[in-house]
Formats: sequence, structure tokens, C-alpha cells
Amino acid sequence: MRLTVPAVVVLGVLMVVLIRGQKLRGGPAAVAMAFGFQLAHGQAAPAITETCRLVAQLIGRLHL
Repeated sequence: MRLTVPAVVVLGVLMVVLIRGQKLRGGPAAVAMAFGFQLAHGQAAPAITETCRLVAQLIGRLHL
């Protein structure tokens, strides 16, 4: 069985966990989100997307 989860969902859950665990406050979380949005629309977006795709494929090939 194959399960696909968008990276934005995984990262969103991770941010919620960090905020709830008081490891990341609201201000820095907002800055991180704004940085992510800017990064997604910048010149580095294709390279970042390809790297994330390759990492996801690598993880998918691991047999744990």
C-alpha cells in the first residue's frame, strides 16, 4: 500500500507540534512561513522542488 502525503501537510503538522511544544513561538513561526512562501516563488523554487522530490523518492525506497 502506498501512502502519499503532501510536504506542506507534513511541514504544517511539524510547525503545529513545535508551536504547541513551545519550541517555536508565534513570531518566529510567522517569519518561517513568510520565508517559505517567498522561497517557493523565487528563482530557487525548481531546485528546491526537485531536491524534495528526490529525498521523498529516497525515503520511499527505504525498507524499514
